Formats: sequence, C-alpha cells, structure tokens
Amino acid sequence: MTPPPSWDPYTGGAPAPQVSPAVPVTPAPGLAVPEQPPALFPEGIPWKSQPGYYGFTQPDGTVTQLRRFLSEVRFESEWLAGPADADGLQINSGDLSATFAIPFLYNTETPLLVTPGFAITLLNGPGVPAVMGSPDLPPRVYDAYLDLAWKPHLTPWLSGDIGGRADAATDFKSFNSHTIRWMGRGLGVLTFTPNFQLALGAIYLDRVDIKLLPAGGVVWTPTPDMRFDILFPNPKAAKRLRDIGTTEIWCYVAGEYGGGSWNVDRPVNDFNDEFDYNDIRVLAGLEFTRPSGCRGHFEVGYVFNRELFFDSQIPPPYKLDPTYMLRGGVSY
Repeated sequence: MTPPPSWDPYTGGAPAPQVSPAVPVTPAPGLAVPEQPPALFPEGIPWKSQPGYYGFTQPDGTVTQLRRFLSEVRFESEWLAGPADADGLQINSGDLSATFAIPFLYNTETPLLVTPGFAITLLNGPGVPAVMGSPDLPPRVYDAYLDLAWKPHLTPWLSGDIGGRADAATDFKSFNSHTIRWMGRGLGVLTFTPNFQLALGAIYLDRVDIKLLPAGGVVWTPTPDMRFDILFPNPKAAKRLRDIGTTEIWCYVAGEYGGGSWNVDRPVNDFNDEFDYNDIRVLAGLEFTRPSGCRGHFEVGYVFNRELFFDSQIPPPYKLDPTYMLRGGVSY
C-alpha cells in the first residue's frame, strides 16, 4: 500500500519536503581504488625499506592512516641453486631488519627512516671445500648494517630519495679499514602528473669491481591496477590480479643487479682479502598487501652473468655457471 502524500494539491500551500530514509551504502567488494605505492622505488635501492602505517577507523566509518614509529619489521630468505664444483656456487641467505620512522626537521610526513639489520649468507661452492684451480671462500659471511633514508617533498612537483648505509660485511674473523662498506643513493624525482614521474640520480655500491652506478628512469601508473617502474638498475612491472576480502594480490616481473661484497680471510691461501659476488637476475613473482600493513612476496628467477671478483686478483675474475633462484619474504 502507498502511504498518503504529505501535501494535498487541492488544499493549496507549499509542498512539504520529501525526506528519504537514511540507507547505509556498502561499497561493492573489489571496487575500491587501492592506495598508490610511493612514487619512486617502493622497495628501495639497492636495499629495501618501506614506511609503514596503521589504520584508525573514525565514527563515520572512514579510515585514517597514521604512521607507526616502528614502521616495518621485515624478514627475507633467498636460495640460489648450484653444485659445489669449480663453476657452481650455491647461496643461502636470510635478512632480518626493522625500520623506525623518526620526525626529521619537524616534519612528520617525510620522516627519517632508520633501519638496523642483520644478514647471514651461507656459501657452498668454489673452495667450500676448495676445488683445485678455483678460489677459496669461507663457508659463511655476515652483514650487520645501519641504513638511513629520507624522502623529502620540496614542492608538489619535485621530491627526492636520499639514503646511506654503513655495513660491516665480513666473516667476523678479521677487521680492518675494508670491513665497513659505505653505500648511498641520491635521486631527484619530477612529478609531471599523478600517474607519471621521472627520476634521475646515482647509487654508490662500494664494491671491489663497481663503485658507482647511474640510477633512474620513469614510473608510470596508467591505471590503479597496473604499475611500471622502468628504472635502472631494478626495473619492475606489476599488475593487480584480484582482491580477496581486503587483501590485494599482485603479480610482477622484474630485473635486478644482485650480489654483495665482503672482507674475509681466505681459508686455504691464508690471507685477508675482499671479494665481490655479482650477478644479473630476471624474476617473476606474486605479492600480497593488506590494509594493516602486512605484506609478503614469493619469487622465482633466472640468474646469469655470475662472477667472483677478488681485490687481490688471486685468481682473476672468476665466472660461474648460470642458475635459478627462489626468494620469499614477509613484512609488517
């Protein structure tokens, strides 16, 4: 039945305003536009650190994002296959770190990110045990590091990505002036539109073979479900597959300049030396993100151009066979 109208056209007078009952509107699942990741190198270069937030639900149902002092805790594990022979090197590594956001220059929107971390790398290949004619390596090396990062926003169209790291990279059997590696990065970012940024700068790696690399490229986000980080030396293209509840599932392909550098005692030749392990990687992976800040990823990849480079040149640069890798991590 239809209720009688509140205004009778035959009695004269102004019509009473019609008030519709309040009906709560629930957005359709999977249609919300996801929060965009940072404009430049969301996983950091060449290390990974990401500022974290937590959500606070207001009485009207909106969610306010607040920055956590303990911005992120992260663990990542990596395995590179390889037989223990003269041209193979198997690598197992684990890295645990925590990032703290500290207000810097009275600015809470662009805090100073301080990341202490510790990593262990197990080596099984040339010289472990030593193979005739191959370089000798210790069975394990370590990285104890402190990372500082700052991403200032100078104007709406100009921002930056500045960072540095002190890393005690060694087998913990000797300490000298080469034990501490000093690394850094400096990049400028021009934002032409909310979907297109241009970055240019450099990365200081402090390795034996390569000290400095140029860095930069473009970041293009044509839709909320696609993102292209066409950036040297770590390009990445990602696409959102679907949402499961409030969890976003993304797939991606990426490239990476991998490796590291350590100061060690050569166990067979019995002298102190510094060596690089360098490689190039092509990766495919899946990652998930949640509004709470929990993130995770799993990757498979092909690793080539593998090389051992010794500061002593004993032996000369040593080529290794290509291999494949598995890597996974979680952060909150």
